[in-house]
Amino acid sequence: MAEKIKPPRIRVSRRIKKNKVFKVKVKFDHPSFTGLAMADDTTEPVFNRAKPVTFIRNMLVYYGDELVSRLSLSSGIADDPLFTFKLKATKEAPVKIVFIDNFGKRWEASKEIKFKG
Repeated sequence: MAEKIKPPRIRVSRRIKKNKVFKVKVKFDHPSFTGLAMADDTTEPVFNRAKPVTFIRNMLVYYGDELVSRLSLSSGIADDPLFTFKLKATKEAPVKIVFIDNFGKRWEASKEIKFKG
């Protein structure tokens, strides 16, 4: 993976009220490749490992210090995925998302949750 991968970006609802549900969106520009490619498309189609496999293996979601969600992903995930999920606003604390790829490299981003209204 020669290209530089930027940290994920988080967006949350503008007006978050205590004990109400709010939406979180996380965009991560990360390539995903199964490693399989056509060995020789002029004859019989045969797939082989043309490049190293690269994909996001885990996504961890923390609300404050508490781990609230863990996703295990596979090489079937799309390039540059967008994840959307909801959380209940129980406290003013950061929401932190950690991505770990199949090489063990980590990226993270966080957004402070403050109540409005």
